[in-house]
Amino acid sequence: MSRISSLALDTSVVAATELSGVTYLGPSPVSGKHRFAAVQDSGGQLISFDVEFSAAGALTSAATVSATTLAASLDFEGAAYTNPMRNSVFLSEENNPGVQEYDLATGSLLQNIAIPAVFTNIAGNRGFESLARNPAGTVMWTANEEALAVDGPLATSSAGSPVRLLELAVAGNTVSAGRQYVYQVEKIHGSLTFGSPQSGLTDLVALPDGTLLALERSVAVTSPLYLNRIFEVSFDLATDVSVAWYSSGLIDQPAYVSVGKELLWAGAADGSNGQNLEGLTLGPRLPNGNWTLLGVVDDGDTLSSNTIVSFELSANPSADFDGDNDIDAVDFLAWQRGFGISIEAAFSSGDADRDGDIDQDDLAYWESSLAIAVGGVDLAVPEPSSSVTTCLLVLLSSITVRFRTSRHPQQP
Repeated sequence: MSRISSLALDTSVVAATELSGVTYLGPSPVSGKHRFAAVQDSGGQLISFDVEFSAAGALTSAATVSATTLAASLDFEGAAYTNPMRNSVFLSEENNPGVQEYDLATGSLLQNIAIPAVFTNIAGNRGFESLARNPAGTVMWTANEEALAVDGPLATSSAGSPVRLLELAVAGNTVSAGRQYVYQVEKIHGSLTFGSPQSGLTDLVALPDGTLLALERSVAVTSPLYLNRIFEVSFDLATDVSVAWYSSGLIDQPAYVSVGKELLWAGAADGSNGQNLEGLTLGPRLPNGNWTLLGVVDDGDTLSSNTIVSFELSANPSADFDGDNDIDAVDFLAWQRGFGISIEAAFSSGDADRDGDIDQDDLAYWESSLAIAVGGVDLAVPEPSSSVTTCLLVLLSSITVRFRTSRHPQQP
């Protein structure tokens, strides 16, 4: 993953200030552009803006186009678009904390999601900063920015802070609170304690294959003043802390396992001293198959301005579906079993290009990876059938391809 560019948001058509959460609405009515919406953390406004990317993901233009006045003026921080038919956005509210759905056209309140009572124990101004909805529309995620009072301490320059990832299950237009997992926020990146240093989780991004990304922000009197980090979250072996033992807090309760984290990128949003990058969302796919991520800066301090930031996220394609560092017939069988899944396809089920479905593109990637072992011989495979599977197992019984799939995180 890499930061591509940043650009000042043109607010000459519609004024905008203190943008926080951002969400992708889809291709703009204006040819060649993409439309996003960002919520202001005060004033009750949802700002729509158009962005144009180069083929490499660089920002070539970014300008506001319209504003929707919301039925409530709260401290909104996260945003997640539903779909063109529903035409609504879910917004996370920091101080209550809560998640509400608003009509994108009229700004009227559609529903208020019930949130588990443990989240009322937020520290001041450290509630729900984040909100993400997967492209399939079956799940959303939010989290408190820093630890609840009943869960642990706030972040310091020597230690991080435990926050709760809250899963919101979506069935049609009904949303209900689900599992909770502990996520350990990084420590503050500077050692000086004067001013108001802090480190917290500010946004989440849900990818088509079910992967969850986390955006962290640390501010301290050092260089850069603002440091952002983006992690990939792993739920392997993590404890679901929505159960009764942990419903009143994590302190003095049975041991739990936090989610895992892998650093994908860290640095200053503006490539210099840093700005208050608070929102992040999945954008359109680039011609090379990689994804764009688009971030927004909250200009509510003297160090930050209305800035849009673009990132490129590698799809990290692989046909090693069983994770044994071999490309072989076992991986083909995984693809065959998953063939036809159209949403939320897991990588382990055969989604080589990690676009959320399992199709001929994934088979083609398996074929091209396998061809390395046989000197580039054409290994075109017809539609899956029992006879094809048998032949492949015989043909490939002794062929494996060593294929490294680890990511190399970019350091600040």
